[in-house]
Amino acid sequence: MAKLSGFSRTVLLVPILVFFSHQIKQEVSVFAFQQIPIGRNFPSFQKKATLRASASQDSSTDLSEFKTWCTEQGIITPLDLRLREENDNANEREKSEYRFMEYSDNQSFTNRPEKLGGPILGVPLKSCIIADTPEELSIELAKERDLGDKSFFAPYIKVLPALESSSLQSMPRMWSDEKMDKVSEFDGGQIYQKVQTASIKNKDLNLDPWAHACVTSRANYLLDKGYAMTPILDMINHDSASKTSARIIEDELFLSVGEEFSKGEEVFISYGELTNLETFCNYGFVSETNGFNTEFVDVNMIRRLPVRVIIDDQSDGSLDAGSIATLRSYLTPPEDVDALLASDENLSMNTVFTKRISKTNEEEVYSFIASFVDEAIYEGNTGIHWARENGDTLLETYLVARVNVLKKGLQFMKSKFPDLLY
Repeated sequence: MAKLSGFSRTVLLVPILVFFSHQIKQEVSVFAFQQIPIGRNFPSFQKKATLRASASQDSSTDLSEFKTWCTEQGIITPLDLRLREENDNANEREKSEYRFMEYSDNQSFTNRPEKLGGPILGVPLKSCIIADTPEELSIELAKERDLGDKSFFAPYIKVLPALESSSLQSMPRMWSDEKMDKVSEFDGGQIYQKVQTASIKNKDLNLDPWAHACVTSRANYLLDKGYAMTPILDMINHDSASKTSARIIEDELFLSVGEEFSKGEEVFISYGELTNLETFCNYGFVSETNGFNTEFVDVNMIRRLPVRVIIDDQSDGSLDAGSIATLRSYLTPPEDVDALLASDENLSMNTVFTKRISKTNEEEVYSFIASFVDEAIYEGNTGIHWARENGDTLLETYLVARVNVLKKGLQFMKSKFPDLLY
């Protein structure tokens, strides 16, 4: 990972609006970067710039106040806000704006390198809303909003998305009960389970819906400082392959990337090693090239607790060893276990199921799992068809990726037992 070449307290370099494209953070615990030593000098070419953004930006948003506020806070970055119009579905019935940050190609800076790497953002912590927990941060954000123009953070809060915005409404937590019930037929209820856990805490604490939605989709973790709503940082898009690092020095957050980005190219950071389920539920987006995606199915047996079998997308569909061991224990007759323990003094009840009991038993385990995976593939394909009919591109993308991983898992099992029945 490249080291940060440093920042210094200078003027704002391209103060960017904090609207939604894709959000930030790792789960509700948000993303925590690797800490690396950095210097204090921002490259000289980054010390001056004006705000540049697409001319089609929302005219109702008063950016001038936010730009002035960012300059006063000493926030610096070499990035520009851009947006483009995209189709929401294959039938082109609707369009949406994709907002993103790119390395500025402003021709007025003759000494600006063709490629940007290393430091991309410096944010003084005084410009962040900070609390010890995500729930407390939601409360603080709601308080600042209620202060209106009297709030120190008013210029920032004004450019956060409204509760009714498509960026927040696309998140599963905002779905109707009818839609959630329908989607549960397609993914085994895993989105519902994920959202329900967060919703219970939200209801118990009576958190403001808008503030809670903003925090859970945009907040970041500032190491020992707590959880924060960080202007500008919360609108750089995610790429799981991005090598991203940060450090707090003298109450300033410095952000760096290991990759190099050419002028006019979108700049990404990593929110963490997140699955599609996590990015979908927490941030409202799904990456088609997620390097950390996994899928799972819950294997149910009578009078047994369900066993969650995890399928690794990056390991040719391999299954997690823990679930395999548990199912071996469920499907192995007691007399076979006793015989194994008697034949090998090095075995114990804690280790006997870590390796296959027999070829017959192992094939039975894989056959049992395969029947649930095959059913999940069928449900997922049904959901893909439903999503297409209803113009839900995001859900379609999520289910397509899920089915692809499930198919990898099925193929992995067939590679071990070509004549596997399920």
